[in-house]
Amino acid sequence: MKKLIATLLSLILLASVFTSTAFAAAEKFTDVKPGAWYYTAVDYAVSEKLFSGTSANTFSPEEPMTRAMFVTVLGNKAKIDPKDYPTSSFSDVKAGIWYAPQVEWAVQNGLVNGTGGGKFSPDKRVTREQMAVILYNYAKFTNCDLTVRAGLLEQFPDGERVSGYAKYAMEWAITHKIISGSGGRLDPRGTATRAQVAQIFYSSRELLANGSSEDPQPPVPSPSPSPSPSPDPDAPRIPITDEVRAKLKPNQDPEKILDYVLNGKNDDPTFSYDGTTAKWDPTLIGQTGVGIKALGSWENVEDEMRSSSAIANGFIKMLTRTASDRFYITAEDKDGCFCLYYHPAEVEDSEKMGEIKSLLNLPDSIKYDRSLCYEGAGWAGPMRWEQYHGAAGIAEKIEYYLTDMHHAIQYYLTEPEPGVFYLLYGE
Repeated sequence: MKKLIATLLSLILLASVFTSTAFAAAEKFTDVKPGAWYYTAVDYAVSEKLFSGTSANTFSPEEPMTRAMFVTVLGNKAKIDPKDYPTSSFSDVKAGIWYAPQVEWAVQNGLVNGTGGGKFSPDKRVTREQMAVILYNYAKFTNCDLTVRAGLLEQFPDGERVSGYAKYAMEWAITHKIISGSGGRLDPRGTATRAQVAQIFYSSRELLANGSSEDPQPPVPSPSPSPSPSPDPDAPRIPITDEVRAKLKPNQDPEKILDYVLNGKNDDPTFSYDGTTAKWDPTLIGQTGVGIKALGSWENVEDEMRSSSAIANGFIKMLTRTASDRFYITAEDKDGCFCLYYHPAEVEDSEKMGEIKSLLNLPDSIKYDRSLCYEGAGWAGPMRWEQYHGAAGIAEKIEYYLTDMHHAIQYYLTEPEPGVFYLLYGE
């Protein structure tokens, strides 16, 4: 009997030790009570060293989660070595501050973007859709399951409010039960508390553990790291912050715009161009001899004239009629729209161009002016050599446009491809 009692006491003591160990992390917080919906999640997050408390005995579960906090939790999950990231790419993230290494790691790996103007806005609250995008980027970075069940956003009355850039990531998060509705709504632009983020990481623990068998290894930091979201600085990609993406309308997709401009791909039957031969060149900003074309404001209302295909069509028209050889597209908060930076090529006249110019009979008051390439001039074209039966037919048409139709005072001619001509004019 004594042996039986001793054995039972040992088992009880052992169970007590296991129970105490299992919940030691959560028990130390006076503001995380057993039975709270987030108790297990907080215990997991603190045990895994993803979170630390806000003091020795408080977790502050209702405190809002900032961008700096969220990226720090993610960096802790990836077990990065802060010593590998001693510098900062942002003016508002001071090197050496507690979250700086994690922010630098996340930026260098394309998991997050800045908020424009060289800033990260570390104290700004992170939204639910931003968290979905960041976690999706991390899942992609670590080779985890990226499958998605389409149509899940439609199950929520506010599903259409998810920003265009976040739709796929949000559906992915819902598919894998990382993010669920709140009161029947998705609330994509709502913010989260520390307790809610702990629950998100707890819910995703198995998914994010099923990636590569090896822990993701951070790259060797560049001596001059850049906050560019593209790991390849030469790869065409419109630079865009999370804040700007949140302002875009559902029919404005930056990736589609660039794809349409480069390749002519489109889902709009009115799209009339097949892409451009101009090369992507981020160095155009600040150079002389560069024109700017603004299209697609994302302010106020959604409109088909501001859609991806409409913007791309307008940009290709500008690149084509100015015979540009280089271009770059931005989406800056200060502009409130997409901006095309373009470089009109200056080449010697072809034999056909020379014939056309020699046949033109224009009054002296109409001057030939190359500056029209940069001024948003009126234009006509394409005028094809065969269609107009050679130089005489094209010259006659140009005279009609400049004198009878528009009463122009200046003009310029381009030949973006052999035998195809565009007229630029100013009144």
